[in-house]
Amino acid sequence: MTDHRSTFPLILTSRGRQTTASYLEQELACYRGNPFIEALPAIMTEEDAMEALARDPPYENADRHLPAHLRLHAIQNALQCFAPLPVHLDLEQRFSRMIRAGYQMRNPIARNFWRNLDENCENVKLSTTVVPNTAHSTPLGFTIIGFPGVGKSTSVEAVLSLYPQVIYHHLYRDRELNVAQLVWLKLECPHDGSVKGLCLNFFHTVDDLLGTNYGRNYAAGRRTTDELLPHMARLAALHGVGVLVIDEINRLSGNKSGGASKMLNFFVQLTNSIGVPVVLVGTFKAKSVLSGEFHQIRRGTGQGDLVWDRMEKGEWVDDPKEPAITQSPKPGVWQLLLESLWTYQYVKVPCPLTKELSDVLYEETQGITDFASKIYMLAQVRAIVTARSPADEIITTDIIRSVARDSLRQAQPVLTALRRGDDKFLSTVPDINPINADAFILEARKKLPKDGKTVATNYPDDDPPTLHAHYGEPPRPNTNNKPASSKRRTKKVPNGDYAEKDLRAAVVKQARPNSPPFTTLENAGHIASATEYLDQQEAKQ
Repeated sequence: MTDHRSTFPLILTSRGRQTTASYLEQELACYRGNPFIEALPAIMTEEDAMEALARDPPYENADRHLPAHLRLHAIQNALQCFAPLPVHLDLEQRFSRMIRAGYQMRNPIARNFWRNLDENCENVKLSTTVVPNTAHSTPLGFTIIGFPGVGKSTSVEAVLSLYPQVIYHHLYRDRELNVAQLVWLKLECPHDGSVKGLCLNFFHTVDDLLGTNYGRNYAAGRRTTDELLPHMARLAALHGVGVLVIDEINRLSGNKSGGASKMLNFFVQLTNSIGVPVVLVGTFKAKSVLSGEFHQIRRGTGQGDLVWDRMEKGEWVDDPKEPAITQSPKPGVWQLLLESLWTYQYVKVPCPLTKELSDVLYEETQGITDFASKIYMLAQVRAIVTARSPADEIITTDIIRSVARDSLRQAQPVLTALRRGDDKFLSTVPDINPINADAFILEARKKLPKDGKTVATNYPDDDPPTLHAHYGEPPRPNTNNKPASSKRRTKKVPNGDYAEKDLRAAVVKQARPNSPPFTTLENAGHIASATEYLDQQEAKQ
């Protein structure tokens, strides 16, 4: 028998904690008497949510005095920082209401619950069946559409982490209840937009979490999509799935076999028949697919569609902690984000966050949070590696610009279009690839001597230390003082008669016997890594 898992690999994007059920008395009468709801954490206030969502990696001021090779590791702590912003608090409230509303219709101790479960699962039609709009049912799920790199997936995972993923029930109010409750599941849409691939990943994920054999029982052999969907719905109902999150839904737009329509139609049925909320997360690329499905539009407005755009720069407040006699404006979300990031400085000379630094960072990243955090991190890497003395280790606007220029080369057309407000061009570009920060740091570490001290590189006065930390020394000027000829050379040039910048000079002067030219040029520093700008996982593949 062929192992279908080799064709459809497990895509489990996040894993949560597992716990044994304990039950809280509910303040709302509509939530009482339902073990699926009473086993959840208490409903949070805004202050509770801010405290729970915040993630502050450990930082000590003494870390700035560690050897350079250690600080290059510590700098990555900035990427673990998570500062709750208003959009995150809104997201937490949406999930809190949605999960509980879905469980209201699914009480495992209610009379006829298990009998109705079979009936509801039978109502899940074939994927090709046209499902009428059920206007009387309560909308549950919603859709998150936004710009790549603004933190959609990270924020969703942060909110989901507030809930245990698996809750094992044994005894509820002196009544036996043996149920493994799956509060949430987060999967990625398959790269080919395949409904079958999504179903198989669902079975394998449940098996991975619960130690079951549903994949072998329901998905073995050559099962069709129409056979898999009802089983998937049954498991979602049997284990009380609180919410199913499908990330990277924008991959559906590339499917040409009608798979997008089938998948979205199934999500509607899953909500209508079983009551499982479905949250779709994707980039603006998925907007054309979702807007063409009336049923999905209606489902997407259950908690209100969430359009997650780039951060607005907002107003700058010089000292938001300083009490003012007159009412001053509140700092914008961009400033709040940078203030959290700015805590993690590992350069010898720390600098305060200023409006100038904030404006330059916003100009270079256009409010894309993934770019902002990584450019801030890599700016410190460059400051450490290129410093001539400890006093030069400081974050400057020039360093931020140079790092952005080097690290965001592929994204420059998109960033330029964002600066111009060219929506027509933006609608035609694919999603932006993330920065491969590991490759940048690896190259920077090569510039450090074995003792861990920084390299004091002498650069010309008119050539500041920007690109060289990543790409090596700049080409040396032509020292033979021979003017460049405007005519194409037809005669063979004698050995040693090439300019220093000429690639042939490296081959002539450094080539070893039987050494391929590619190896010689690579050793001379003229050839960069082929995977330099690829996504890290793609490079591994």
